[in-house]
Amino acid sequence: MNAWKGAQRFTLKPLHAPQGFLSRIFEATPKGDSRRYILKIGPDQPLARTFSRKVRAFQRESAVYRLLKNHASLPVPRCFASVATSGGSDGLILMERTYPARAGDQIQGLSFRQLASAIRSVGKIHARFWNQPALLKNRFLPLHRYNLAHQIKHSVPIFLRNCRSWLSNPEAEKVSHLPRIIGPALRQAKKSPVTLVHGDLRADNLLFSGQQAILLDWQMATRGMGAFDLARLIGGSRSGDLSAGNQHRLVIIWHRTLLRHGVRGYSAEAAWRDYLHGVRLSLSIPLTNAVQLARFSPRGRKISRRMVRRFLGNGLRLGLV
Repeated sequence: MNAWKGAQRFTLKPLHAPQGFLSRIFEATPKGDSRRYILKIGPDQPLARTFSRKVRAFQRESAVYRLLKNHASLPVPRCFASVATSGGSDGLILMERTYPARAGDQIQGLSFRQLASAIRSVGKIHARFWNQPALLKNRFLPLHRYNLAHQIKHSVPIFLRNCRSWLSNPEAEKVSHLPRIIGPALRQAKKSPVTLVHGDLRADNLLFSGQQAILLDWQMATRGMGAFDLARLIGGSRSGDLSAGNQHRLVIIWHRTLLRHGVRGYSAEAAWRDYLHGVRLSLSIPLTNAVQLARFSPRGRKISRRMVRRFLGNGLRLGLV
């Protein structure tokens, strides 16, 4: 890419980690230097490149790291350089490599303690950008785009055509009615305070270092209702069933984190209400993502099936489906 002409050359080594859908990730070592970095570049598979172009993945992530550059205390990797193509679908991002840290695993899922750690971390970020003018004016991050929930009517028949065998007859019937649930939730989300939303908060996008969770991969970031991140995380990454009571405990942890970091005029009742709107929105995730992810790799297919079971199961558990 021309924007990187003359940049220092690196020796690249693929990381021993699951391949991301929207990017390829390498350990990067500058020639003549022992320090190690992480380098992200665009995907090489046609399906992933098409999806990246659709959501402008590198444009979003570059925009996030520009917002975060003066906030070193927030639980994200330090980014040294980033660039996106004009269409936003490809690019390069150079960031620090975090030591020591354990990566989350989407198939295994997260314990309650790990979920709580991730929620405290994302709460700090939500609080920092809560209704902030710099975020509200940002033209590179879409507003109220919760994954691809706005395309749910288009996605349902495609999902049922490709993944119907994963569902029982009653489940398939419920899936066909999800647009009636998700559409109103989109409208309700627009009434909530606006903050920086990760958009793809899940186990594979987390590192655990000590007691802190570090948030990676901001390629689905948006401006909108922060509680969507909780719904996406809890609904899609819990290791087992999580009762409504325990989910409420996690929402209270998030709400207290917001208050501790300066948010005012946002009640615990409003946080729970927004969380339930987020759970309704998160029901779109398996429908809009599962077909493409299942085609990406054997691991992607396994994640897709778990995604369907986890999100639909959580909607049923909370009485929202």
